[in-house]
Amino acid sequence: MHATGWAADAAALARFMREPNLGRVATVDPDGTPHVVPAWVHWDGESFWVGAQALDHKVANIRRTGRAGIEVDADIRQKRGLYATGRATVIDGAQGRREYIRVTSEQIPRYQPGKPPIETARAYGEKGAPVVIRIVPERLISWGR
Repeated sequence: MHATGWAADAAALARFMREPNLGRVATVDPDGTPHVVPAWVHWDGESFWVGAQALDHKVANIRRTGRAGIEVDADIRQKRGLYATGRATVIDGAQGRREYIRVTSEQIPRYQPGKPPIETARAYGEKGAPVVIRIVPERLISWGR
């Protein structure tokens, strides 16, 4: 992965991704129109992970193109964030549900503090047809400090 700015420091990137910042997933519709939606984001040091539902528009776009972008920014007063693009895959079926629960349990403490992570993630994982999007960044730019 080619990273620029403060996110080139793996420790700084890991600290930033532990904050409760909202992400946005960017994909491209079949007609070339950009599609950008908010999402919870988990970073494992190599990939960005996003829980979704199998019938989500972003999931269909990723299945078709195998690519996505992810943007994460801090509070507007901090003027700090990152944008990455890369290969994207959808993990579905039984493995997708397991990964959805794993990733969601990592996100609960940041986005819904006070809720029990595993129990909450399992409850969310029982709804609909959960899948996980994995974005492996090829290029990552960051701004701010």
